[in-house]
Amino acid sequence: MLLCVRDRQSSENQHHASLQRQFSHGNNNKSENRNSPSSTRISHFLPTSRRIVQFSNGKGPGPQARIIYMDGAFDLFHAGHVEILHRARELGDFLLVGIHTDQTVSSNRGPHHPIMNLHERSLSVLACRYVDEVIIGAPWTITKDMITTFNISLVVHGTVAENSDLLNEEDDPYKAAKELGIFKLIESPMDITTTTIIKRIVANHEAYKKRNEKKTESEKKYYEGKTYVSGD
Repeated sequence: MLLCVRDRQSSENQHHASLQRQFSHGNNNKSENRNSPSSTRISHFLPTSRRIVQFSNGKGPGPQARIIYMDGAFDLFHAGHVEILHRARELGDFLLVGIHTDQTVSSNRGPHHPIMNLHERSLSVLACRYVDEVIIGAPWTITKDMITTFNISLVVHGTVAENSDLLNEEDDPYKAAKELGIFKLIESPMDITTTTIIKRIVANHEAYKKRNEKKTESEKKYYEGKTYVSGD
């Protein structure tokens, strides 16, 4: 998280950028993908079909179910995600959530994103009571074929997002849904995002550093001015 902010603040510092790349690969200079800007860290998480099923409610959509689709990164799964998923679930009978790949998130948000890898993010979303099923590694662009395949009735997106210009892009990922008249922009109940969480943590980290620096300075002055105390 600290690297996400430092990368923006020190983009002109090549030495610092080099250190960031090393940390991104777990301090391993021999990483096979050491030159890849999309890499964030080495994950040892090993998903299995049984582990994934444990997070699922095991229910599928009925033949006449109104299926709602929402996609995103859902990094650092937080209260804002829960509330918007709740809003989306209320619009239909079955909520299908698409989780973007690590590469997709990194290319759109920058190096050191996402904080959590694809499987961690997928299980976090799947554990939410309002979510019925997830697409692990969902495509960035929603196509008509995808809408037909999953029998999607409505595609939704919140008003609060990391990329506020997403819906205004020439290459609109929701173009197909809009053409079919099944796209809906829903009001986000909370304005919290992954970025706001990271900034809050960084701010607390800086306050912690300043507090410790002040404490260290006080201890230094104490020991420098320390004198012998007689036991008499």
